Amino acid sequence: MPIPDPAVRLEWIDVDVGGDVHRVVFEGVSFDPQTTVRERMDWLSGPGDGLRNLLIEPPYGHPAFCVDLITPPRHPDAQAAFVIMEVMGYPFFSGSNTMATACALLEGGVIPLETTDGVQCVRLETPGGRVDAFAELVDGRVVSVSVEGDEAFVHRAGAEVHLPALGPIAYDLVWSGGHYVMVNAESVGLLPQHAGQPDGLALAAQIIDAVQADFDLLHPRLGDVGLPRFLHWMWPELESVPGYWTAVGGTYGHPGVLWGCPTGTGTAARLALLANRGQVAAGASLSNSSPSGATFEATLLETGEVGTWPSIRTRVVGQPRVLGAVALDLPGSSPAFSALDLDWLRQPAAAIRPA
Repeated sequence: MPIPDPAVRLEWIDVDVGGDVHRVVFEGVSFDPQTTVRERMDWLSGPGDGLRNLLIEPPYGHPAFCVDLITPPRHPDAQAAFVIMEVMGYPFFSGSNTMATACALLEGGVIPLETTDGVQCVRLETPGGRVDAFAELVDGRVVSVSVEGDEAFVHRAGAEVHLPALGPIAYDLVWSGGHYVMVNAESVGLLPQHAGQPDGLALAAQIIDAVQADFDLLHPRLGDVGLPRFLHWMWPELESVPGYWTAVGGTYGHPGVLWGCPTGTGTAARLALLANRGQVAAGASLSNSSPSGATFEATLLETGEVGTWPSIRTRVVGQPRVLGAVALDLPGSSPAFSALDLDWLRQPAAAIRPA
């Protein structure tokens, strides 16, 4: 039965990408359009963080869910902007979230279809900047999305942390929408099937905590982007034919989540690591499969620089699928308003103005 005169109504479309639920929120949250997308992200990560908790925690969600909040773009070439929310916080960019957002915008009718059979470019804006998503449609449905987004680069190579029970653990730090701690899983005796089990999650958490303890790096363009909260487990890669690599990799989000898909940014981070080692060049591709079997493919488009760091641009491909449309009516008496500090959702957009 509908709730009479709900205090807040949130509407979203759930999209599956590689076994992970992505909630693309269209209605119920508005910002002063004069604020930048990054300002909106920064405000949400502070006073507005209850919205993230509402949508990815029980009773309405799960910590492995991702949220993509649609907001008006500021960039003149973007059709829509979105802020990403996950268990680890607020990434500046995400491949799977971009895939889900493009899929939901098209199938939800927010962006009109230009073709029912073919490829349509969806021009988006994230807190990290402009990205393009190329959606392949068949009979008006999205069957795959290729994302060209943030530059990835190795920010710290050959680093090491010490865990009391295991001793030194080598890692590389790669920027790819967020800072990724890249670890050879075999060096710590971790099998793919154990990465999502309690012991595997606890090990990833220990490594992230140790890396965060003395972390002081700033992104050369974005400045302070927070502490590393992603870890990408890497099992051996194989160059099956010249320029085409296959690998198994699992992405951990701190705290406590191993995603079903290998993540687009995790896949791009691994390709950046291979490029940094001189193993791949423009045109090379990496097929990266998660421990649960979901696969993303990344192609190295071009090389460049971010500050003084050699970088790569990639195209990452995945297969998003719409699960359904959802409306959540919160009555004024809902305990969520006080428990999660959500009274701001009842205010007009002009009042939600990041400082």
